[in-house]
Amino acid sequence: VEVQTDYVPLLNSLAVYGWQLTCVLPTPILKTNREGNLSTKQIVFLQRPSLPQKAKKKESKVNNL
Repeated sequence: VEVQTDYVPLLNSLAVYGWQLTCVLPTPILKTNREGNLSTKQIVFLQRPSLPQKAKKKESKVNNL
C-alpha cells in the first residue's frame, strides 16, 4: 500500500514563521471511510531556530539610556 501525503500547504503556512519539518512518524492507526479509502494518522515534528530574547533587547536599551 502506497501512502500519499501532501504537507505542502501546512509547511507553506508555517514557513512564514520560521518553522521547518524535521520528522514524520507514521502511526499504526488506519481508518477506512465509506468510499473505501484508507487513511492513516502521522505525527509531524516541526522546529524553528531559536529567536533572540526580546527581554534582553529591552534591557540593553534601558541600560544605554
